[in-house]
This record gives sequence, structure tokens and C-alpha cells, in this order.
Amino acid sequence: MTEDQHFTGSQPQDGLDGEGRTRNEEGSRTISRRALIAGLGAGGMLAAGSLYLGSVYGTSVTESVYGSEGECCGMKLMGHFRAGVEIGSAEQILEFAEADGCRITGYRWTGTLPHTTVSGSPSGDGGIGEGAWAAVYERGVGEALGDSGIYEYARVKPVPPAGQIANESEVIIPYRGALYCLFKGSYSLADQSYICVVRPTGDNELKVVSQIELGVGADARAMTIHNDDLFVFTGGKIKVYRIIDASLQFKLEYTRKYSGFVQSCRIINGRLYACNWGAGKIDRYDLVNGVPSRETQFSAGAAGNASIVSYGSVHYLITHTDTNNVTRLDIDQNGDVFARGVYSFPGVVKPRYAAIYNGIMTLGGYSTLYAKTVALDISSGTPVKIGEYLNMATHVRVGDYLIGTSYDQTSPLYSAYYHKLVKVSVKDGSIEVLSDRALLYPLLYRSTVFGFLLGRDGKHPSGHAADSQLGQEIVCYSTSAIPKGIDLPLDTDAYAHQDGIRYTGVKNMAAGGVIARFQSFSPARLGWLRLDVSYTIVDTQNVPGQTVTAQRVYTAFKASNGSWTMTLPRVDVAQAGALAVSFDFVVSGPDAYVSCSGALTNALVTLSLDYHLTDNNMGSFYLV
Repeated sequence: MTEDQHFTGSQPQDGLDGEGRTRNEEGSRTISRRALIAGLGAGGMLAAGSLYLGSVYGTSVTESVYGSEGECCGMKLMGHFRAGVEIGSAEQILEFAEADGCRITGYRWTGTLPHTTVSGSPSGDGGIGEGAWAAVYERGVGEALGDSGIYEYARVKPVPPAGQIANESEVIIPYRGALYCLFKGSYSLADQSYICVVRPTGDNELKVVSQIELGVGADARAMTIHNDDLFVFTGGKIKVYRIIDASLQFKLEYTRKYSGFVQSCRIINGRLYACNWGAGKIDRYDLVNGVPSRETQFSAGAAGNASIVSYGSVHYLITHTDTNNVTRLDIDQNGDVFARGVYSFPGVVKPRYAAIYNGIMTLGGYSTLYAKTVALDISSGTPVKIGEYLNMATHVRVGDYLIGTSYDQTSPLYSAYYHKLVKVSVKDGSIEVLSDRALLYPLLYRSTVFGFLLGRDGKHPSGHAADSQLGQEIVCYSTSAIPKGIDLPLDTDAYAHQDGIRYTGVKNMAAGGVIARFQSFSPARLGWLRLDVSYTIVDTQNVPGQTVTAQRVYTAFKASNGSWTMTLPRVDVAQAGALAVSFDFVVSGPDAYVSCSGALTNALVTLSLDYHLTDNNMGSFYLV
């Protein structure tokens, strides 16, 4: 797992102010959730409740729909159904989630008041009907995280290498419009480690666009990205891949000087730092054009070194031990590492990762007994404990809430939350279950949370006992009350040259006929091509009146021998219409062209080809 410094910084996340309210696009003023809902009117409030499924994780679902006091239109939400709630008026609402987690219903009490609940469900507390509980509203949540204010955009499950026993999720990194996800395989070394690249489509769906196998027994756990180079640790090696338009091109393999498996890695000031779990050290690599060099090892921490998190120029090493598990680090201008103090905090047991928000570090552990998530004030550089909450080994903080998977089994109360996704208030420690299905290694970028869903496939007969608990699906959620689309970092275009051609006219074509072709200026000029094909076809003769409109994106690579390779599958951005004829980009050896899949007679064709090249001397498209 990597601790990516780009997304766990101390500043409030974009789209949220420090009090969990949304900012408008210009950022000139804040708008509270209550004011936003009130501005929509009663109809808008009901639509918001049914469509958006809650609030931003800087407020509770109560504030989202009912305002900061939990009231709207004469109703007051009292939270989820549970025993011991005192109902004093018919306007008080309790919500009940069905066992499958796919529907939430709000109930009000129509019987004699006051009434104190004795059960965790309406059927066990007087029943549903006249003089008992009456349904007020119902919200379908599908596979979203229940009553959480999180809206699920999409999920995707990659197809593992043939013969794989199980997936074990390790790292997820949003970068240049894609997600780079590392899977180690199961605990059995007979499995492949692999990287899959996932992209959102135009409909906020996720699609696996490429996959790289790292080899049987690679035991890959650590991965990071810097300047379009992807670094992944595989045993005693570091594999480096070049990223071009979400495709991974192998660059080199570096043999490490120091042994010990690496749990996580990250970039600090342009250098690669690796937490050497096995040796109990920190390994540093200078990077020259993406090539690791000047490998140096520093004594800090102990066996079990897991991750490094940063607050400005001060860094903290997290070590997977019972005590002495937080080490303050200073890194000088030469990249040398100095340990400035080792700390222990009651409740922190076997931590691996931490989150930092506005000068507060929250740190959970992998012990399931008598461990806590501890809040540390690090604003002075020296960590000071200021609070503790339900133990969550990995989590993110948004506003006044910690979102993560419960790891506590110390009591019947806490064991009921074990391996469930929960929302914990940092103000009062209150716990709300969001989903029975845990989210592993959650990562927040702007208003989107990325992570891995806990596996539900069961384990292979020859697998490790824990294989059934491994993350197997990649998922992303919105933390915005009005989902605006999946947030991903989009840096400057990696391509050096772009151009396009247009065609509008009546066309006669045979099936397989070519309408445009790429002319190579120099067969030896290698490089990447990204092609956006947009077209509308109106068939006026073969099937009069039938049309099709579509947009498709292709990525291809031309090697120095002049041969083309389609490096990514076609991405369908949009398509409408019943006509079963399409324009497709085809590569075959040195030939690259756009062809028609079926015959056209007197068809009105509008075609746009927008293409991007890494080198403008590669060539250009022309109409045939």
C-alpha cells in the first residue's frame, strides 16, 4: 500500500470548507446544506432525499436532508432504528435499513405518546400499521453505502491472471485521468501480482483499459508514480513503467542493493523513499530521468516499517509494532533522513497507515483487541494525543467524520461493527454503520473516495484462510450532495502535437471500405497516437431514416520498425441510434486507417477525427 502525499494533505479538500459546507464554483461564499435544500423548495427537498442519498461527509445525513437541527417541513430525524429511543411527537422519524442494505425506510410513530423503542426494527417494536409505525418515505440505495451521504458512481472487478487463487488489493493511485491499482495475489506465492488501469467512461462508469502481470511470486505491495513513471517493488527488484495515456510501457528493472520487502513507497522532494518492513530501515533512491540510483539506507523505526505521512516539511514514519510506532523524521536538502523522536500512544497497536487533516493525524491499528483510532495534534511537530475513537486500520477524514472499516472486537457492541464500513464523528465519537461490506484502503481526492471492496467470492480450496477477506472490486463514491462526476487528477496533456480532419457529404462505401488513413512521414519514427472518432451516419437508401451517432477513443503505439499496436481497447464515449454500421480505427502492421463496418449507399456522413501525437513528425491522417 502506498501513502500518496497528493491526496492526504493537511488542507481542507476541494469542495468542502472547514465546517463541511459546500463552496460555490467561484469559491466566493459558502452555502450550507440547509440553505441549499431550502432553495429547492419542498419538491426539491424530496428529490434531493431520493436522488442524492444524503450529504457531504462534513455534515451528517440529518443535516443533509433536514438541516443542521435535523428538522424540515415539521419532521425531525432521530437516526437509525434502535432500542431506547424516546419518541415524544409524531414528527420524529427513525430510519430502518433492510437486511440486504438496498433500501432505507423512514418511520414515524402513530400510537400513544410518549413511546420508547424496545427493538432495532419497527416489526419488533409494535409492528407496522395503524397505531404503530407508519412508513413516511423510502430511499433505494442499491450498492451505495447506505445512509451515509455517499453516492456510488461505479465499481469494476478486474479479471485476474489465469489460475489466480485470489486478489489481494494493495495500492490505488489516481493519476492523469485514470486509476492505477496494484494487486498482490493471495497469500500463496503461486499467484501473480498485477497492475490494472481503470478509467471512467462518459457515463461515470469504470472500465479496465489495461493490465500488466508482474510475475508469479513477485509479492508486490508498494507502488507510486512520479513524472509519468510508475515504480513498483517486486521482491529484490524495482520495475519501472512509462505511463502514456493510461498504458504502461516497460522501461527498466532495477536490482536493489538492500534486501527486505517493502510495504509502501512514496515520492518526497523528487526522491523515492521506501519503507523497508523486513529490514526495519528506510531506503532512498535518487531518480535520474526515472531511473533509480544512489540507493542509500537509513536507520529509523524497526521491523514492520509501514508508511510515511507528511505535514509540510515534517514527516512521520508509521511502524507496525505494539509500541514505539510513530517516529518523527526530518529530511534535509540532500535527501538524508534523520530520526528526531520515537513516540508511543495508549490505544495505538500495530498501525500501518495514517491520515492528516488540518494539523491532526488520525492513526488506527491492525490489532482487533483493545486498540483505538487515536487523534494526534501535530501542529507543533511533536505529536500530542487529543482523542481516541473506534479502531479503523485504514480510513479517510472528511470534515468532522472519519470514514473507514472497523477493526475492533473488544466488546459485543464493537464486535457488531467488525469489518463493516463506518462513519465516526470526531466531535463525540458516535458511530454510524454505512455498509456491511468493508472498504479497504480508502483514498480521498477532492469530492471522490476511491477504494477496494472487501471480497465476497470466498476462498480457493488451496488458498490461505484469509483469502476470502481480500479486496476484489475497485469502487468510487461521491462525497458531494450533488454528484458532479468522478474527480481525477488531470495534468497537462502528455502529447506534443494535435490535429484533426473533418468530412461531411454523401458517401457510398462497401463493407470494410477505408474513409481515412494515417500517412507515416518516417517509418522509423516511433510514438503514441490517441484518436477520437466522432461520426453521424444517416442511411437514406438501404434503411431509410435509420441513423447512428457515436464517439470512440483509441490509443495505439508505432514501434521503430513501423508496425502499429493497439495498446488500449476501444473506449465508447457515446452512442445512439439503431443503424448497425460504424466507423472503426484499425491497425495492421504498418497500416493504420478508419474503415466502415457495413455497406452504405447514398448515406449522409459527418465524420470528425481528432488525433494527438507524441511527435508531430510521426505523420498525419488524410481522407481517402
